[in-house]
Amino acid sequence: MELSKTFEIQKYKIKIARNSFLVAIFIVSIKFVAAILSGSLAVLSELFHSSTDLIAALATLISLHYSGKPPDEKHNYGHDKIESFSALFQVLILILMCVYILYEAVERVIHPPKNIDIDAFTFSVILIAIVLDIWRSRVLKKAAIETKSQALEADSLHFSSDILSSVVVLAGMFLYRVNPIFDPIAAIAVSIIIIFTTFNLSKKAFDTLLDKTPKGLHDKIRGEVLNINGIESVKSLRIRSTGAKIFIDMVIGIARTKLFSESHGILNVVERRILEISPGADIVIHPEPVETKDETINDKVRMLVNEAGYKCHDIFSHKIGNEIFTELHIEIAHTNSLVTAHKDIDHLEKEILSKIPLINHIKIHLDEPSGLLYETEDITEESPELKEKINEVINSADEILHFHDIRIISSEGKIRVSLNCEFHESKTLEEVHELVTIYESKLFLKLKKINPKISNVIIHAEPIGHE
Repeated sequence: MELSKTFEIQKYKIKIARNSFLVAIFIVSIKFVAAILSGSLAVLSELFHSSTDLIAALATLISLHYSGKPPDEKHNYGHDKIESFSALFQVLILILMCVYILYEAVERVIHPPKNIDIDAFTFSVILIAIVLDIWRSRVLKKAAIETKSQALEADSLHFSSDILSSVVVLAGMFLYRVNPIFDPIAAIAVSIIIIFTTFNLSKKAFDTLLDKTPKGLHDKIRGEVLNINGIESVKSLRIRSTGAKIFIDMVIGIARTKLFSESHGILNVVERRILEISPGADIVIHPEPVETKDETINDKVRMLVNEAGYKCHDIFSHKIGNEIFTELHIEIAHTNSLVTAHKDIDHLEKEILSKIPLINHIKIHLDEPSGLLYETEDITEESPELKEKINEVINSADEILHFHDIRIISSEGKIRVSLNCEFHESKTLEEVHELVTIYESKLFLKLKKINPKISNVIIHAEPIGHE
């Protein structure tokens, strides 16, 4: 849909430029005849002015055909900037023309010509040119605003200056009958008008080529993004415009404790907010994790462990007197050697103590890796003695109202036990967690006596009546 819309806009721009080119051919033709017949420098200046417009209109038409090409491997940002080159080319032509006209005007002030013949035809040509320039200037201006085309804007500016210069020439022709000096004076006035009107156009073209940020856009986007929940900072923001397209790339800081899915959701919000400010913008956002003042000690520990390439769980920090003690479990996957594992973890302990000065003491429990998919065998039915002991222990627990789904599995030479236990819904999560820990430990010790291969016991807690 976006590609189809872009194609339609390009067709519209080319159609407007082509019509302008055809009108330019007509105006140059009639002014050429008028300049030859009259011998007026003012009319000649208008011929030159319109001739440059003809060349400029052709340049615009060519540049629009080229700028409409989609981005490719060599031009990743598209070809829109060719319109700025077209605008500068038109400015150059206008300035060269003005230099010539000024030279001729000074020469005629010093040596007034005697063969100027301004008749009704010459007046008619200028009047027709004014009417046509008014019409196409308005059409081009409207199209330039709608499509944000610098090339069409340049054409519109040319024809606006044509209107003013044609009026000056017309006045000069009337005043010529009073004094011939008004003919070169009118030509000088036309040149000054042209030079003045080209200044803004050339400035805008240079701004585009130098990637000048649209006024106020940088501060507006930065302010809006910083107001979005979850954004900690805007580290960099770069904006460039290529023709009608705005390209925005930025680096934002997001709390390093957030999950990838949370960060992605924040980026989507940022992108939508920017598109509200600058519709159609091409946006690239790079998030960087940053430390925030809201992080807990356990958050900081988890970040350091993850940066070291380990997984951790059950992080617990407590304060005794003025000292903070931290305990945690870390999974060791890279080695099965106790010596190697202890050496690596000892180094990690020292790094944590160094980077988090608040912690005075740390203890790490070494765990086998989780997340691995083991080949297992369900031996529940072949383990009646273990099942009997489980029933005995759980039935003796008054706090456990019901239990079910006992599962005993064998994996890699180890036996793991799991079951579901139901508790009264009035109990808090903290109370249930404490009971589960007690009965997991009790079951583990009882079952270990029956079968030394028991490696762990897991109780899944549920509210009574849960399905």
